[in-house]
Amino acid sequence: MMKTTFNILITGIGSTTAIGVIKALKKQNEFKVFIIGTDINEKENIAGSKFCDKFFQIPPATNEESYLNALNRIVNSESIDLLIPIIDIELEVIARNRNIIKKSTYLLVSSYKTIVTCNDKIKTYGFFKNFRIPTPQTFLIDNLNSTKDILANADINFPLILKPRKGLSSRDVYEIYNEEELCLIKRLKEPIIQEKAKGEEYTIDIFCDGENLISAVPRKRIDTRAGISYKGKTEKDEILINYAKKISEELHINGPANIQCFKKGDEIKFLEINPRFSGGLPLSIAAGINTPLFALKMAAGEKIKPVNDFKIVKMCRYWEEVFYYE
Repeated sequence: MMKTTFNILITGIGSTTAIGVIKALKKQNEFKVFIIGTDINEKENIAGSKFCDKFFQIPPATNEESYLNALNRIVNSESIDLLIPIIDIELEVIARNRNIIKKSTYLLVSSYKTIVTCNDKIKTYGFFKNFRIPTPQTFLIDNLNSTKDILANADINFPLILKPRKGLSSRDVYEIYNEEELCLIKRLKEPIIQEKAKGEEYTIDIFCDGENLISAVPRKRIDTRAGISYKGKTEKDEILINYAKKISEELHINGPANIQCFKKGDEIKFLEINPRFSGGLPLSIAAGINTPLFALKMAAGEKIKPVNDFKIVKMCRYWEEVFYYE
C-alpha cells in the first residue's frame, strides 16, 4: 500500500521560500502531512515557525559537522519521510553528504556536481556556453587593474553587473555605470563582472525527476524586492519552456529549480539556475502546478507524468504579521 502520511522536514524555515512550500503542502489533500521546520534563528525570531507543527533551531551549515549532526538527529528522532532543503549553502552541504542522509529519509536535492554548477556563477556561465544557451558575457576578476584590462578587450559597455561568484539572493549585487564605480569590487569576495542583460525579467519554475522535465512555468517578474517577486504573471512561452527542458535535462535536476533570464523581443539571456524552490513559488502553485505535491509523490514512489498546461494568473503580494506573546 502506498504511503499516505508524511513527516516532512523543511530547512531555512525563516525564509519566504520555505513558507511558500509549506502553504503548497497544506493546500493539497492527497497526503496527510506533519511539518517539521529548522532554522538557525530562534523560534520566536522568525515568522516561519508559526506555520510548522514542530520546530528545531540548528547550527548554520557553515559549521558543517555540527549542522549535519543536528540534521541527522532530527531526521531519526522525528522519523522524517521527506527532507526539503531550502537555503543555497545547505544544498551543497547536504548534497555532499547525501549518502549518509538518504539512508534515513527521502532527500529532495540534485547531485553535488549539479548543485555546485548552479551555485557557482562562473561554472553556470561555463555550462551555458558549453550547451549553447544564450547568456551574458561573464568574467571572474581579481582586482581593479585587471578588470579594466578585461573590459578594454571585451566587447561590452557600461552599465555592468558586479556580484559575488557565490551569492545569496540579491545581496552584494551592484549596477556599475562607469570606471569610477568599479571600486566596489573591493567589497566582494571573488567578484565577477557580467554584461547587463536587457529586457523583462523572467523566472521559470521547474520540477524534474532526475531525468525528465515534469513541469515548467515561466513567470514575468513585474516587481521584485530583495530578489523576491512581489508582482508577477505566468506566461505560456514555449521558447522559455524548451530552454528550461534542455537546461534541466542536461543538468539532471532532481526535484525543484528555478531558472532566471531576461527577454527582449527575440533576444533571451539566461543568468542563473537555483536548484531549489523559488521565493515566487506561490504564483506557480496558483497557476495549478503544485510542485511540492510532486515531491510527495516521488517520496511515495509514484511515477509522475509531465504536466504541460497551467493557468495564466497575476500575483500581487502584501505583508502579513505573526505574533509571539510572553
